[in-house]
Amino acid sequence: MRFPSTILFWMTLGNAIWRLAEAEEEKSLKYYEKSMEEALQLANKINAALAVHDKKVRPNAGGPPVMVDVEFKIISIGEIKEASMEYTMDIFFRQWWVDPRLAHNFSTPFNMAGDATKLIWTPDTFFWNVKAAKYHKVTRENMRIKIHGDGKVYFSTRITFTAQCDMNLRLYPMDIQVCPLTIESYAHTTADVDYRWKGGKSQGVEIVSKEMAQFEFVGAKTSTKANTNSKGSFASLRAFFTFKRRVSYFITATYMPAMVLVILSWCCFWITRAAVPARVTLSITTILTTILLYGSVNSNMPKVSYSKAIDYFLMTSLGFIFMSLLEFILVLNTDPRFWTQKRREQKAEKLKSLYKETPAETVVTLMDGKAKPTDILKESTDMTPLNGPTKEREKDPPKAPEAPPAAKTHWIDYVARILFPIVYFSFVTFYWIYYINHPESAMGGVTE
Repeated sequence: MRFPSTILFWMTLGNAIWRLAEAEEEKSLKYYEKSMEEALQLANKINAALAVHDKKVRPNAGGPPVMVDVEFKIISIGEIKEASMEYTMDIFFRQWWVDPRLAHNFSTPFNMAGDATKLIWTPDTFFWNVKAAKYHKVTRENMRIKIHGDGKVYFSTRITFTAQCDMNLRLYPMDIQVCPLTIESYAHTTADVDYRWKGGKSQGVEIVSKEMAQFEFVGAKTSTKANTNSKGSFASLRAFFTFKRRVSYFITATYMPAMVLVILSWCCFWITRAAVPARVTLSITTILTTILLYGSVNSNMPKVSYSKAIDYFLMTSLGFIFMSLLEFILVLNTDPRFWTQKRREQKAEKLKSLYKETPAETVVTLMDGKAKPTDILKESTDMTPLNGPTKEREKDPPKAPEAPPAAKTHWIDYVARILFPIVYFSFVTFYWIYYINHPESAMGGVTE
């Protein structure tokens, strides 16, 4: 009895599951048919509305202004060019507004891919400081239209643009650039079309990717302002993008090579002054290399009328290298002996000449220290007969003490070996302390 009961139970359960699946399939089919019918009715309703829609006339013509909500979705940030002072972005540009003429009272919004500017009225939004822009059309127009039942229209399109950015490069390459993007209505004043950021000022910009090669994206800020001119008052939305330059590349590619060239020029201080070609060649080579480095750094920079932070460093380094060349010129044209050594050698030379003119017995007296050299010289002059010196005087006097050998290393080289490194590294230390603590420097820990 237990076995037939089990079979009956499983047969009943299978039949219930089959009936439930059949009911769900029938329900899905009815829902699909109903959805298709509603979509057809919605399409007919939209087509009927578009047939009488005048896209040249704004919604609520003659009444309150059309409020347009705007939002950016930044897909990627392109290259920032200092030479032309511009930056590139790839964004989804989204706009919302209400057009009562397109209301359809359906629960499902009408959604399609297409260019809304060819079908309905759209805001004449333009970018104030954009120099070039393009719409994406692969595989077809990257545009989307969504019309809700209450007449609210959503229009999204993908745009890549290049915008103007007035840059201050005084702190380059430790600079922070703030690049604006301004949006306005081209023809309609605030009496007809007004703008505001979607979700408030702090939520008008959405960032998808912040990665950049040379810069670090700090953040974006938005503001709303009316731009008034002779034609009227126009609503203006502004977004400010802050970029902080990455300094590590310039440390390894510019600052360290410049310091190595300066240190290399100091090798001249350890080369003998007799090796004129070696010292001159080394100085000229380091000068030309520094000039080439300076030119390569500024090759892609705008011809600004002020000096940048990197210019101060490179020009100071070039000045130290040039001073090492001037130091060698001083070495070649000055006495290699320091003034105290020179004074001692002059005194020795004076004694040497005195010994040559003094008789032997007088030299013995001088060596004993019983008389001053000037007194003995006077006495020997008085005792010399008119017809010439005696035979004893003709004897060779004892050899005078020899003067110390001439200095092999110039005393200016000794001073330069200590003075140049102290002054240069003091400059380098002050340079980095100043720019790290600068309030607008990229190394100062700037926050959004």
